[in-house]
Amino acid sequence: MIRVLLVFILLYSLFDTAMAAFLPKAFEATFVEEIQSAVSKKKKYQGTLEFKYQFPSQIYLKNVNSNTLYICNTSKVWKYDPPFAEGEPGMVTTGASSKYCFSKLFDSLQKGLKDNKLYTVKKIKEKNYQITFKKKARAQLDVEKLLLVFESGESELQNVSQIDVFYVGAPKPTVLKKKSFEISKGFDKSLFVFDPPPNTETQKMD
Repeated sequence: MIRVLLVFILLYSLFDTAMAAFLPKAFEATFVEEIQSAVSKKKKYQGTLEFKYQFPSQIYLKNVNSNTLYICNTSKVWKYDPPFAEGEPGMVTTGASSKYCFSKLFDSLQKGLKDNKLYTVKKIKEKNYQITFKKKARAQLDVEKLLLVFESGESELQNVSQIDVFYVGAPKPTVLKKKSFEISKGFDKSLFVFDPPPNTETQKMD
């Protein structure tokens, strides 16, 4: 799930600052996540991800299937795994945003769909772009490359229909298919702060 979070932050940052007028400062989106089984071509994991973003570096990500949450603001990160059974404790893992929200890395990705010191860009066809990460960025992200598929020829975030994420060492990409995307006027800051429910254990991120 943390990997998926990185992809979403990256996508928001992949577009040139000259195009800022076309980019929402706050939005919410729903994606279907598909992961091909490494054992069987017929088996495929499928889940639904709800994502909210607000500038700067405020993120709310929920895995609808497992109810796992990943929440990040400018100072702190929370990852919450609910209990497997009633009466069992849940688990919240916390860390500093400067280290675990990866905002500094992604804030530097302002070159858009053109080559730069972090990645190279190749237009596969009219609506498809491949982004290949260089060694340093690849090590930080654990992502080798992305394939972005747009609904139209306009390469704006809200026009992305599918994202193929090629993780380092993974035999098949993780596919994210957009279900919805809505520009927002903004969210209450309380959305990006997590208050653990009773019977929740706490640990620090490594």
